[in-house]
Amino acid sequence: MMIFSCQEKPKKPSFISFETKNDSINVVCKNPVLGKTFLKIINKKLKTERFLDFQKPDTVKVLQFHTSEIDTTSIIKNYDFKLFYGVSSIKKYDTLYNYGLPFLKGKRYKILQGQNTKFTHKGSFSKYAIDLKMNIGQTVCAIRDGMVIRIKGNSNIGGKDKKYYDDANYILIGHKDGTFSQYVHLKKNGAIVEKGDLVKKGQVIGYSGNTGMSTEPHLHFVVQKPTKNGLVSIPFILNSIPSKKYKKGKFSKNK
Repeated sequence: MMIFSCQEKPKKPSFISFETKNDSINVVCKNPVLGKTFLKIINKKLKTERFLDFQKPDTVKVLQFHTSEIDTTSIIKNYDFKLFYGVSSIKKYDTLYNYGLPFLKGKRYKILQGQNTKFTHKGSFSKYAIDLKMNIGQTVCAIRDGMVIRIKGNSNIGGKDKKYYDDANYILIGHKDGTFSQYVHLKKNGAIVEKGDLVKKGQVIGYSGNTGMSTEPHLHFVVQKPTKNGLVSIPFILNSIPSKKYKKGKFSKNK
């Protein structure tokens, strides 16, 4: 999942600012995100890319120009700045980790949609996601230890139309091997954790809902890894079973 990106029409992202000192224009990036993130700088004229990794929230000078060479309008026209979760180059991650089910022990839920479908679980971002039929207000648990990186919880709207896509409430958790897990379509103010919290596998983190682009109340959850173009979903082991075996219509039970 990309945090921010430039629009098609050149526009300065909110995390980029300019400082003029003597005869220089400094391009400054203010990274507001907990955990590891990276800035991708694209020189559209030369068609080159540069990556800058952050270990924590920080403010860093990323480019410098002489005022006789360029102005701020030209900088925005000639460069794209994109900020992503994770590290710019993840060499490996724990492919054998056994993720827990995202709900309480003793409960079972029907699978509404498995992985790699023609409906919404397609494309790199959501290909390996799983949807569970959960009524509004059902308990959602963390599937792995980690840090809460981002929360959206202010939405109370949803529907089948794509116009609702950005209205989904969610929790994003970062894990020690550089991967992330997302829990999506939560109810309004449904997160009971806060950004920066360290959570344990099986810990209650929020409550399901029907916000965003959604045909009915459910929980959408996915494991992702960072790439140079943002987060992409990955296959994983869920409750000792390969995630690809979680098929539509079957039930998942947390014994």
